[in-house]
Amino acid sequence: MQIQMQNHSIRPFLTVMALLFFISLSGCGPNIPEYVLPTSKISPDLTPPVEPAPAVIMPVQPEPLADPEIAASPEVLRVGISRDQQPFIYRKNQKIQGLEGDLAQQLGKFSGKAVYFIKVPEERATEALEKGYIDMIIPGRKISGAKDAQVTFSEPYLRAGQILLIRSRDVAIFSNGIYSLEGSGFTFGVIEGSSGDQFITKTIQGVIIRRFKTAETAVQALIGKDIDLFLHDAPTICHHAAINKSAELIPILNLVTEEYIGWEMRSEDKELRQQANLFIRQSRAEGRLQKTIRQWIPNL
Repeated sequence: MQIQMQNHSIRPFLTVMALLFFISLSGCGPNIPEYVLPTSKISPDLTPPVEPAPAVIMPVQPEPLADPEIAASPEVLRVGISRDQQPFIYRKNQKIQGLEGDLAQQLGKFSGKAVYFIKVPEERATEALEKGYIDMIIPGRKISGAKDAQVTFSEPYLRAGQILLIRSRDVAIFSNGIYSLEGSGFTFGVIEGSSGDQFITKTIQGVIIRRFKTAETAVQALIGKDIDLFLHDAPTICHHAAINKSAELIPILNLVTEEYIGWEMRSEDKELRQQANLFIRQSRAEGRLQKTIRQWIPNL
């Protein structure tokens, strides 16, 4: 009986001792840090960023081939104006002016057609003609060998070419012709890419060449003595000599090059070409063509 009571009193002591032993063992183990995987949580008060919508690129609308668009008709002559060029064709006070504007109206009357002037982009004028948006192109162009079988020219209504515009007090210096100026060091003004530019670049050596975008700026350079001569087509040179009399500019009428100006039209439009050619011949024979030319280009 005594022995049994002793066992009951020792058992709790042994339990406590065993528990202390295991606790000491856990403290002696290696010190391994605790790693916690990071987590992210979107606050209910915040909204996730929204990706911007891709930019919408609007296609560039090409310039219309004809403004306005007028349907083809036997009673209508659609004249495409590729650019303003005094004294040939230009707009003033909302009206078409110039030599070729006048001649187009005469051609319309001659052929019994109403004339409509239609604006076409210069670089796409021939395309507008080929696709049937217009019937002919003005201002007239230098007649040359046809590179495109779809287009042709009327007979020439004007004989022209490249001539010189100078200051009147310099006549004695420049009256012996352009070839006498080779190696002179004089400054020539030309329109960039024009026939005058091509001629002077290939033919005359030992001169200075200044290229301009417009005839107006070249003429002002001549008046201001920034250039010595201006080489361009005869009608334009004579026109600017006439409107700049106070600046004492005069043309040298000897042709440097010879060119013939006609109207461009579709090769298949044989009836229009026949009408245009008959008009040119008859107007020349009756003196009306020369009268119209002198009206717009007095010095020519």
